[in-house]
Amino acid sequence: MKKIVTILLAALFTTMAYDLSAQQVVKQRVGKFKEGGELVVREATTTLVVDLVVECEEFEAGVYARYAQKLLGKRASLVNRMSYEVVGADVAVLAEPDYYTTNIECDTTERTYIGDEVAVDRLSAAEQNLESAAKSAADKIYELRTARQEIILGEFGDGVYGAGLEAALREIDRLESEYLKLFYGVRTLSTKHHRIVLPVSADAPSSVIARFNSEEGLLQKDNIAGDIIMVTITPSAMSYPASEEKGTVAYRYANNATVVVSLAQQKLASRVLPIYEFGEVVYFAVPK
Repeated sequence: MKKIVTILLAALFTTMAYDLSAQQVVKQRVGKFKEGGELVVREATTTLVVDLVVECEEFEAGVYARYAQKLLGKRASLVNRMSYEVVGADVAVLAEPDYYTTNIECDTTERTYIGDEVAVDRLSAAEQNLESAAKSAADKIYELRTARQEIILGEFGDGVYGAGLEAALREIDRLESEYLKLFYGVRTLSTKHHRIVLPVSADAPSSVIARFNSEEGLLQKDNIAGDIIMVTITPSAMSYPASEEKGTVAYRYANNATVVVSLAQQKLASRVLPIYEFGEVVYFAVPK
């Protein structure tokens, strides 16, 4: 799962955003000037994009969970539960901020419920109490395991070989898995990718972008039921060229700042990014 999350974030930022090392210089001409024969008025601004990957683990207890210890020798959980975890995060400068929207969600797995079809242990219309039904299901698990052993050891009739052997073992494994779910339940993992777009302000080096708790997942930033997810920008002590005497051509140099995404006290992502809002405007006599 961790590898899949890394690949997902890498692919997203390859095409949608960029980041730079602390040694690189990023600048943009600003103010009113002519470009390509057209009059241009330009400001240098920065928009960040934060990608968060949230994993949801859902557990549905088996209908015979209370009898697992007695019949199969291993205790089963009796409680349905759902929990969330942030398993991936990244931050970058958005190359085209007007093109993208916030809160994009993708890469979500589908959930299949056992209850959508007749239970695998139902072999007749006859009614059974829960414990008797559980015992019948446990007996079937032991029968399947015995059959698997007989097939592998060649004790099943004239023996099963080749593709027939593989098919028989796969079907036994499938059936055993379905019966075991009746005791030990179903655990489902799904992931959802959230994208949050954040315009940078020089007056707000720290911004709350969302909240999170393990029971509900990602929440709106004003929902106090969750811990704060924050973006913190720390400018570097970098030097800029000196303005030239009587210079009228303005360039805004970006500051190569450290941008950290954190959840409460946990650091989720950190990058050095060019942030215009914390840089300086330098004037030259001619365009550079």
